[in-house]
Amino acid sequence: MDTEHREFLLSALRTACLRCKAMESDLGSIGIALKADLISPDTAVQWIEDAGLMFLVQPLPATVGLLAKQGGGP
Repeated sequence: MDTEHREFLLSALRTACLRCKAMESDLGSIGIALKADLISPDTAVQWIEDAGLMFLVQPLPATVGLLAKQGGGP
């Protein structure tokens, strides 16, 4: 029984690692697009939210979302 648990846990860890790599790729793509001015800050924030990754970029100042929606910056 212990071997079954170990194999299951190892499989779950491999899956978690793959999910982390996918999240890293998503965030990297967003950053590249934003830096290259291909997307607006508002679009970047929406993309991050749509990907369910906002928890990784928290705490984000509330003004970032407001500025993005207004199309302005500092």
